[in-house]
Amino acid sequence: MLALSNIATSVKGVRIDGSPTRGAVVEDPIALEAPINLYINDSLLTTLFATPCELRELAIGHLLGEGVIESPTEVDDIIVDGSDVLLYIKGRDVFTMFGAYKAAKVIYSSCGSVENFGKALESISRPRVSSDFTIDADKLVRLVREMAGSSPKQRIAVHTAALYDAARDSLRFFTDDVSRHVTVDKVVGKAALAGVDFSRTILITTGRQASDMVLKAARVGIPITVSLRGPLFSGVYAAMKTGVTMVSIAHGRGLTAYANPARIIIP
Repeated sequence: MLALSNIATSVKGVRIDGSPTRGAVVEDPIALEAPINLYINDSLLTTLFATPCELRELAIGHLLGEGVIESPTEVDDIIVDGSDVLLYIKGRDVFTMFGAYKAAKVIYSSCGSVENFGKALESISRPRVSSDFTIDADKLVRLVREMAGSSPKQRIAVHTAALYDAARDSLRFFTDDVSRHVTVDKVVGKAALAGVDFSRTILITTGRQASDMVLKAARVGIPITVSLRGPLFSGVYAAMKTGVTMVSIAHGRGLTAYANPARIIIP
């Protein structure tokens, strides 16, 4: 896990509680965030608000999750300069890459009718996860318990994501960030740079799973996504369309599979 100094700073405040109420000066860790600029071939692709660490992994994971690249090997060089991340990709037209990025953004929001959302989803080159990977339900619950126990114990406003790697039979990659979306980018980037086979992995997050969260997983081939939070309909719908097994309301005693549950083996 990340050191506390990488994700938070210290701020003083006045804590008021009790009956009758009393005040006391406290010093608490407060989550850091900053605008992170991603450039491709010196052209600005996007600006993300994120915890300002693990920016190389963030950049790779974001491009993979948005369908701009298919492999980290496509990136010839990465330079991290403060809050700017410069990626250089030879032999690729910037306008084509930016066009693919904008097309992926069409379905970020589930606002509007289900029909409109469905048309937007069908309008892109849809990823389809066909992995035959399965996991025992009891084991999945244990992994959720392990991941939840790894989150920052202090009252820090960050999300946590972890990736289970079946080849190592362990929760191999972790990250924390103020953005639930960026946690997915970072953990995917870490795994991609390590050469992990995504078809035999499980993504576990503390953030809600909307359509964009599910699609990030689908684009790299992650077959099972798990959230400790409740589901969003756009996420369930996207999971059904892409073949992802979507699990929510996961805690130490159980969980609920809302899409493609056959990968979870119930004794």
